Amino acid sequence: MGTEHTHKDSAPTLIGSVQRALRLVEAMHAEGGATAKRLSRLTGIPLPTVYHLLRTLSHEGYVQREGGAFRLADDLPLAS
Repeated sequence: MGTEHTHKDSAPTLIGSVQRALRLVEAMHAEGGATAKRLSRLTGIPLPTVYHLLRTLSHEGYVQREGGAFRLADDLPLAS
């Protein structure tokens, strides 16, 4: 568990949607919360994709919406 599957002289397989979701989390952390439009501008992720990722992160308990802004949840559901 926790090992990367790579072949000699090849790059690891990366999941783009996970990378984009992490960029959103980083941007929300840096901004303390932002609108979807601002997050799209900050990260370069298309606005429809930002909305889909935010909906998923919200459903999983990582993001809260306050008015028009999204921010990281106060009590992130991380394993301790």
